[in-house]
Amino acid sequence: PILLLSVATYFVFSPNLDGREKRAKISRTLFLLTFVPLIGFYDGIFGPGTGSFFMVAFVLMLGSTLVNAIAETKLANFASNIGSFAIFAFSGEMQVVLGLLMAVGAFIGAQLGARFAVKYGGKVIRPLLIVMSVAMAIKLLLEPSNPLSQWVLQWF
Repeated sequence: PILLLSVATYFVFSPNLDGREKRAKISRTLFLLTFVPLIGFYDGIFGPGTGSFFMVAFVLMLGSTLVNAIAETKLANFASNIGSFAIFAFSGEMQVVLGLLMAVGAFIGAQLGARFAVKYGGKVIRPLLIVMSVAMAIKLLLEPSNPLSQWVLQWF
């Protein structure tokens, strides 16, 4: 939840989302060797918010526009998901039928979302990203099994 709120805060206060590419702060090679595996590791363990983390990294470190960051995030997220999928599939920790049904729904939703992103661009995506990051953080905080929730509740 803390990382998701950090993502939302970044997109609320970042003045650099005007639709123009910025100068990259690091090389793509360094980005691929550092940020991508770290975010992929997080994705393999937890999952929620991975796309938002990739987007922040693409915008902040590589200077991508918001729409380009979305496109780049899709490829990075896909690779991360394939890696996790392989491990979980071979370990027998997967409900294949449910997973396939969810994949169909995700495919349809992704088609609609990508068309929306291309059509409306960053002016609409930015507020949606902020709202969704905050909503996911709240949802995770409300989970009784969340260690942060347990820590907060012990004080009340």
